[in-house]
Amino acid sequence: MKSMFKRAAAGVMALAMCAGLAGCYSEDKTWAAKMGDDTMPIGGYIYYLTSAYTDGAAKVDSGSEVFKSQIDGQSAESWVEDRALDYLRSYYFVTRKFDELGLTLSEEDQDAIQSATSTMWSYYKTPFESMGIAESSFEKAYSVYNQKLSKLLSAMYGEGGELALGEDEMKQYYLDGYTYYQYFSIPLTKTDDEGNTVDMDEDEKLTEKQMLEDWAQEVTKGSISFDQAMDNYKNSHNGAEPTTGEPLAVSNDSMSDLFKDAIFPLKNDGAAVVDATSRLYLVQKLDINEDFEALMDDEDRTNTLLRTMKAQEFLDYTMEQGKSLGVEVNQKAIGAVRTTVVADTMGSNGTSSTSSEDTDASSQESSQEESQDESSEAGSEE
Repeated sequence: MKSMFKRAAAGVMALAMCAGLAGCYSEDKTWAAKMGDDTMPIGGYIYYLTSAYTDGAAKVDSGSEVFKSQIDGQSAESWVEDRALDYLRSYYFVTRKFDELGLTLSEEDQDAIQSATSTMWSYYKTPFESMGIAESSFEKAYSVYNQKLSKLLSAMYGEGGELALGEDEMKQYYLDGYTYYQYFSIPLTKTDDEGNTVDMDEDEKLTEKQMLEDWAQEVTKGSISFDQAMDNYKNSHNGAEPTTGEPLAVSNDSMSDLFKDAIFPLKNDGAAVVDATSRLYLVQKLDINEDFEALMDDEDRTNTLLRTMKAQEFLDYTMEQGKSLGVEVNQKAIGAVRTTVVADTMGSNGTSSTSSEDTDASSQESSQEESQDESSEAGSEE
């Protein structure tokens, strides 16, 4: 499931407004909302418009012009404007609740904030500035907010939190949605007489595949262990090491059909061979229950699972809660923003590279399975 933390947004340089969305410069138009001493620049609202515009584009027919469509019974433009205000109020709820719970940003969090800012800005500086979004406001409203949103979710859904999930619910989600396995892979190439790496011929490939299939059967029967199968390969190939990694749990939604077809029918400890054209994989299915127990003992992995499970629900919750905070919204400034410029910049059907779908804050949150050296290859190889 896609990560929703990417949807928190940026800010603007007030003097850029003459060339940007909000018209000519005015002190009254430099801010979008206030609560206490926390002021959101008008550029924050502008970025929230881009986030809302992307949301809206996902709700209309592919290829349709967003602002010529209807969403939930209203014009798409009105829907996008309302959604942007929801994001704005969500910002204030998250900020206030974060402080209320006594949460803080660690040095590691600060590093993540700086990294997110520099990475995203390097990609989107030109289109963002053309809409009136400045880097300093981007860091406040996207990077800082995003980090707080993530930590707040963990606090509220974690043990003892206001929205705490029971372990049984987390376990069922994990067992239904993930597969735990280990693998090693071998190349279908060889070294020729001149020292060049070349493809094996078809007979040689079939020989390698049959060899792995025989070992997979032995592993499944319990005649040999998975490690012994790897040793067998080394012994039969002059000490050549197969490529391997630590056991990993992969989301079923992100696993390629090749691996699904091989692993899903297996019982725990069963093994099979995956033919990925350029490589062969010997995979062994492991007990997902054991990995869940390890996950619950690892705070980072537990928090990652909570975010995966509840990101969208929590974003919706913060938007709803933000409506009752009494945020002071600067209607004069917001009313001066030309919403259509978002469509002009992002593309009339929402497919431009400036889309907030591309500014994926999940880059800050590497899931445990993606942290493995070859897990992406092993899980998605076609």
